[in-house]
Amino acid sequence: MSNLNNIQRKISEGISGWLLFEFNCFRGYLFNEKYLSYPIGQILNSITEYKTLTEINHPCSNNEQGRPLQIDFVMTDDSSKWKYAFESKWIGNSNISLGSMIWDLIRLQNLFIEQPNVKCYFILAGFDKKINQLIADFDICFHEDSQKKNEIVEINNTFLVFNLFKLDKATKSYINKRLEKYPNFKLFSRIRCRPAHKFPKNDVINMTFSTYIFEVKKPDLTHKVKEI
Repeated sequence: MSNLNNIQRKISEGISGWLLFEFNCFRGYLFNEKYLSYPIGQILNSITEYKTLTEINHPCSNNEQGRPLQIDFVMTDDSSKWKYAFESKWIGNSNISLGSMIWDLIRLQNLFIEQPNVKCYFILAGFDKKINQLIADFDICFHEDSQKKNEIVEINNTFLVFNLFKLDKATKSYINKRLEKYPNFKLFSRIRCRPAHKFPKNDVINMTFSTYIFEVKKPDLTHKVKEI
């Protein structure tokens, strides 16, 4: 079985290259989050013998109002144990909110409640300029010359930490309202991740699209809160 040591590099390079190829084939009008599932699924299937499943119900989601929350990709072993989980976010012509991104990270963070040995990854892909607008106030990739831009994110060569208490009032309200619908979800004031792997790595390569992927780590139970 192939290992997943290079999962971040393979996904970031593969998605960005695929998007550029599709764009140059005049299929850019098709791009959306659903369309992104094709290259992700292809890459995951090629690097492991684990079973790759899509749109799996979140184990902590007990909301009876409409469709349950789902995880974009889950990889399981022969005994159906969850080994890896992936959430993806597409940024096209329309901007997404910081709250929407944080909500995806919270959903991944809550997987550890039911699946303590799972590895979780968040994929952010789309138009490079739009992604830069979303993360303009903080870094998610560590560089030796990285400078602290605000209080939301602390980053070094080991960890990337989102401090939810430092979010703006509107984003806090958005997160709190989402959590009201899912009483089985836990909220932690900090989301600890590994720094993102990006392709292209710098601005030397002038590409329309970029892809970031980082691992979301198991929450510190001392950071559990009722709301932010």
